[in-house]
Amino acid sequence: MKKKCVKASYFFATIVTLSLLTPLSAISATSLEDDSFEKNMLTETCMVPDLVYSPTSHDFGVVQEGNTYQTIFKIWNGGTSTLTWNLGIVHTWISPNPTSGSSTGPTDKDTVTVTIDTTGLTPGIHNGFVSISANDGGGVRYFNIQCEVNEPPNTPSTPTGPSTGETGIYYTYSTSTTDPEGDMMRYGSDADDDDIVNHWSPYYYPSGATYIVNIKFPAPGTYHLRIKAEDVYGGQSDFSLAKTIVITGSNHVPNNPSTPVGPSSGEIGIFYDFTTSTSDPDGDDVKYGWDWNGDDVIDEWTGLSSSGTSITTSHSWTSPGTYNIKVVAEDEHGAQSDFSLVKTITISGNNPPNKPATPTGPSNGKTGFSYTYATSSTDPDGDQVYYMFDWGDGTDTGWLGPYTSGQSASASHSWTSEGTFPVKVKAKDTEDAMSVWSDSLLITLPRTKESKGVLPIFFENHPLLFSLMQKLFQLK
Repeated sequence: MKKKCVKASYFFATIVTLSLLTPLSAISATSLEDDSFEKNMLTETCMVPDLVYSPTSHDFGVVQEGNTYQTIFKIWNGGTSTLTWNLGIVHTWISPNPTSGSSTGPTDKDTVTVTIDTTGLTPGIHNGFVSISANDGGGVRYFNIQCEVNEPPNTPSTPTGPSTGETGIYYTYSTSTTDPEGDMMRYGSDADDDDIVNHWSPYYYPSGATYIVNIKFPAPGTYHLRIKAEDVYGGQSDFSLAKTIVITGSNHVPNNPSTPVGPSSGEIGIFYDFTTSTSDPDGDDVKYGWDWNGDDVIDEWTGLSSSGTSITTSHSWTSPGTYNIKVVAEDEHGAQSDFSLVKTITISGNNPPNKPATPTGPSNGKTGFSYTYATSSTDPDGDQVYYMFDWGDGTDTGWLGPYTSGQSASASHSWTSEGTFPVKVKAKDTEDAMSVWSDSLLITLPRTKESKGVLPIFFENHPLLFSLMQKLFQLK
């Protein structure tokens, strides 16, 4: 920003005063004739710095107590000359660096790193600032800061569940806790006393909801199961009190099943076979649990079979997509293996045939006469097509075909009673995907009376005369 120089202003004021109070002849000729001095004074401007900084504030959002967070802002001179600046620190949890500097222009920008340390801050919203002063005469300005210290979940309850068990068997334990701010939470379990979470739940649970975890202990020993909670902002509770569990090793888990063997591609609605096998170190019978979509949830269990025996299971999918298939083995005592390696299958969608054309053929006729009707349809996947004609009288043809996609098909029918009948057609492909019904063709079979004419009626009324006429003219 440019401002008129105080010195120049004083000069103008002096000239004005002289012109009002002193005759022009009394003014020093040297002063008036000194062109260069007058020009310099009239055009002189001050070299004034101007503090500019950006951004002017920062919101750290939700933060955790006991951590440090950083942001930056830049300071520069938007005016002329040299800007010098200094930062003031009021809040002990806010630390800028550096705290002073200088800038000669818009391209000479200083970067200030602001660090906040949330150690000791109570849960809730905190506001603070860094004050900025400079030699531009603009007074004190502020870089404003806000953060919200998150309150972590409360400590979960001591896990409940079996206190004894055997290796290789899954046991169920449960716990719960609440979050002071009502945040969603996930749970982490530690069973080997190292204060490290061995397993985090894959989902977040509402505050107060019961969390259930299934745990399989790999070796005999005494375990101390503890569980902690973490909210969606990363705030963690302390570990719960420990649940002591004594595990013995009388039973061994089955070996992991082999990778399922089966097709790598298919279509919806079609059953495909997959084969696997495993053995049990104790020779126990085993059953197999299939996860057909890779979500680590058993979708289907088989019955028990002998150790080492291959088993085959069929499955179909209702939606297109890529599916990861894996299988787990469980012995007759409940001891489970880990999942097998994954078998991937890609399922494509089968589309039904298009709506068949409205049947073509006679739209009226007589009872007892056979009439032929035709239609056609195409299948988007190029599959062969079957057709079924519905004659509108409670009967149909059943499925006719298969026909090549787009090929015309025909069928004949006769009606036994008069009336109006809607004839329509439906198509299906070789995968049993069906089209909608075609539009109907209305067939009319009107009631008719036989016209005998005048002469036949006359002879009906005079049978003796008709007999005589037959003899005379040998009428038949």
